[in-house]
Amino acid sequence: MLISTAFFGVSFAQKKAVNPGKRMLVVKRGLYQPFFITGNNKPVEVKAFKLAETAVTNAEFLEFVKSNPEWRRSKVNRLFADINYLKHWDNDLSIGKSNQNIYNSPVVNVSWFAAQAYSKWKNKRLPTVAEWEYAGLGTPKNIKQSSLTDYILDWYKKPNLPVLPNIKTTYQNAYGLYDMHGLIWEWTFNFNSYITTADSRGNNSDDQQMFCAAGSLNVADKEDYAGYLRFSYRGSLKGNYCIANLGFRCAESIN
Repeated sequence: MLISTAFFGVSFAQKKAVNPGKRMLVVKRGLYQPFFITGNNKPVEVKAFKLAETAVTNAEFLEFVKSNPEWRRSKVNRLFADINYLKHWDNDLSIGKSNQNIYNSPVVNVSWFAAQAYSKWKNKRLPTVAEWEYAGLGTPKNIKQSSLTDYILDWYKKPNLPVLPNIKTTYQNAYGLYDMHGLIWEWTFNFNSYITTADSRGNNSDDQQMFCAAGSLNVADKEDYAGYLRFSYRGSLKGNYCIANLGFRCAESIN
């Protein structure tokens, strides 16, 4: 079941850390082959749209909670964010002096609802799965691995770092986007839209079929192991989950 969209004084050092202008880059229209085979299995058209150059940072999200008290850690409704919401910050309005090295790291421990609210506050939105996947397949620049898939799988094998690196520390792709893979996982608007016979309330039959021989027949590329992991991860999420390696970036439609 898709989630409804109806819910919708810091230190000088923190203010200075805020990125003054997040670049929104154009991703030109193109065709995306969905990971799961449905209907006639034809690629779907992704219309041209804009996607943020990087994920939203802790410092940027701090500006949001300052302006929207209902999204402060101590006040947020638990229906919209679980107990892990912003747990890595010192308190409601402080990332913390001891955390100065993560001011420009992607904000994590934020729910889908919080990401939606931030995007709306910025007059933007979250990218769809098709948009994110299409943009994420952009040819990488200057990676050591022989392919993007190898790069992604190498990242998936590594444990989470105790301190999340800053944005722009992995690679840039052909669209000019940074860190689409290799830094954090990212929320998408319709993150659980691939579920066809189950919903996000407890029936996990589709998740189980993904990894059996029969389930593999329903994907476009049986050797796309990175895709298996990514879509399985999305299918395990609920909208109020706040996870230490899950953040987001904003998108914008082009009229």
